[in-house]
Amino acid sequence: MSQILSTISYFFIPGILSLVIIYGLCKHVSIYDCFIEGAKDGLKSAVEIMPFIIAIFIGIEALVSSGAMKFFESILGPIFSFLHIPKELISLILLRPVSGSGSLVLMERIMSDNGVDTYIGECSAIMVGTCETIFYVLALYFGVTAVKKMRHAFIAGLIGYIVSVLASVYLCKFI
Repeated sequence: MSQILSTISYFFIPGILSLVIIYGLCKHVSIYDCFIEGAKDGLKSAVEIMPFIIAIFIGIEALVSSGAMKFFESILGPIFSFLHIPKELISLILLRPVSGSGSLVLMERIMSDNGVDTYIGECSAIMVGTCETIFYVLALYFGVTAVKKMRHAFIAGLIGYIVSVLASVYLCKFI
């Protein structure tokens, strides 16, 4: 079965590209011109998004480098302990709403320190897979669009994030 899937995967992207080209030819569309217009639009979007991405990464680096993350961990430790959330997950819980790639790095560190098949390792994997990067999404999407009032989006995102953190921790106890 894996050999069949491996063979299919070699032909998947070329197959999709071929289907798009054939469809465009059948509809008498200038495929090359459409591609160039799409590439121009993609570059414009990338340029518009770049300042927001840079700001987020600088903010994350400032938090970690300044020692603020360790400070927040020490302050929030008793609260997380009361909720039966392992202290090893505090930095991941604090960083995940801000950075997806940063939380992947933290998850790798957590798994290398505690093991992949441990309770903490499984919790970190589920958190990274289910928790949303709230601030990244808000900064990116609301920064690019003209929408300035994000009060409901932030509250909904925060509630969803808290629920997914708690669910990942408590469900791992039963799995």
